[in-house]
Amino acid sequence: MYYLQQIFQIMFDPEYTTASLYDTPRLGDTFVIVSLCAFFMSVDAFLQAYLRTYTISMGVLSFGATACTIYLLWVGLAMLFHIGAELMGGQGELPNALSFVGLGMAPLIFTSLMRCVLTVLSIEVYYNDPDMLFAKAGFGLTLIGMAWGTPGIICYFGMKNAEKLHMLKALIVTLILFLAFAALLVLTSNIF
Repeated sequence: MYYLQQIFQIMFDPEYTTASLYDTPRLGDTFVIVSLCAFFMSVDAFLQAYLRTYTISMGVLSFGATACTIYLLWVGLAMLFHIGAELMGGQGELPNALSFVGLGMAPLIFTSLMRCVLTVLSIEVYYNDPDMLFAKAGFGLTLIGMAWGTPGIICYFGMKNAEKLHMLKALIVTLILFLAFAALLVLTSNIF
């Protein structure tokens, strides 16, 4: 119950949640949130692979690859945010960036759960979807999760509070990284 309260607090009051990260990075809570995000995104990847091929090994491979990718993404994105903050005159440390980037994955937990439902519906129920409406809805959910969490609004407050960066500089770094990841998401998706 504690983590569910923490997730809702992160999502709906990022200013308060990230205010103390400069003095005390919460890496334990962050690791749990990243692990939950990795689990639910991996379940979605498992469902997509298994339901398309009916091969359990492909599902397990997709599950493992997605989980590893999420953890690497967490560390890599935290490094990018920290380097951006350093270049702009921030005063934080890498654990601060690891904290707010990981906490920013909280909205992605919910979007991943909704994507699991969309995956099952698109493959098992509405398998003949020529307009790819479910794939586009899943893409939209991922984009909303990114804009709300990592690398979006929550990371902006993290840059401002945990890296002690001026709000305009924090906005610039956050926008650059968000737009880069959104472009990468568009390029790697097969719905357009």
